[in-house]
Amino acid sequence: MMILLLLIALDSATVAHVAVAPRESLTVRRTQPASSVADGVGAPVVLLPGLLGGTFGFRKVTPDIAAAGHATYVIEPLGVGTSSHPDDGDYSLDAQADRIAAVLDTFDVTNAVIVGSNFGASVALRVAYRHPKRVAAVLLLDGGPVERSSTGGASIAMRMAPMLKFFGARGIARSRIASALREYSADPAWVTDAVIDEYAKPIVNDLGGAARVLSEMRRASVNTPLAELLWQIRQPVRLLIGSANRQGGIESSETTLLCQRIPDFAVDSVASSGAYLHEEQPEVVVRAILSLAAGARQAVDVSAVIASPR
Repeated sequence: MMILLLLIALDSATVAHVAVAPRESLTVRRTQPASSVADGVGAPVVLLPGLLGGTFGFRKVTPDIAAAGHATYVIEPLGVGTSSHPDDGDYSLDAQADRIAAVLDTFDVTNAVIVGSNFGASVALRVAYRHPKRVAAVLLLDGGPVERSSTGGASIAMRMAPMLKFFGARGIARSRIASALREYSADPAWVTDAVIDEYAKPIVNDLGGAARVLSEMRRASVNTPLAELLWQIRQPVRLLIGSANRQGGIESSETTLLCQRIPDFAVDSVASSGAYLHEEQPEVVVRAILSLAAGARQAVDVSAVIASPR
């Protein structure tokens, strides 16, 4: 793959726009590990946002991960943030997973800890079974095995699609996003005006394009439900759930499904947090990532995949 554009940021991060298909490019914010880490470079960490927040949403997490010696890659899926928004793109979650794998191929990333928030959690699970050599472990941030981007917490943005065509929709969209972020939080103090602006920017800057993409995401579907394929995931999968506010996060039935179908699965609840754990409890997210990364030095033995579900 060809990196179309590389921008040097003010910190240790670079932002790249990686072509994955004609008229399709994904935005990647890459942070190099701290050079002062004496133990060498640890497992790479890949973070996948949901429909809102993009690379900005992980700003509280990536510095500590890099300081611990891990290269981080925050990848915005097609239609998210500043990644391209083609009207006729394939927005199925299987296609999103394959694009993420193409980006990882560009940077020669293997044996990574992949972290998914919101519908990014379902994309992370799909990358794990479709491209197992790329993934050593999976961390889900209050998200689960949904089949469309429009299910689960992603409905924050989806509910706005019908009204984006109306006059004055910019202000309405920003207000709706702000209300949803507060509603899904345990303590909405993090939802400042500056944060709202960053979360809303990709939508309010292109209302027409956002409406079309959200509509395509709602219609996109996969051939085989993820529930029927979870047994193929041999990597460790961990789920963090914000216990203080259960609005907008993973449903209990999805948690049960993960527990029943994934051989190596565990779940932990996080006090004083809602669905946006990386905003409200970033230190807990960092600890979970580093714990998974500590066991990710050896590649997953994909030959151990059994021939039928549990």
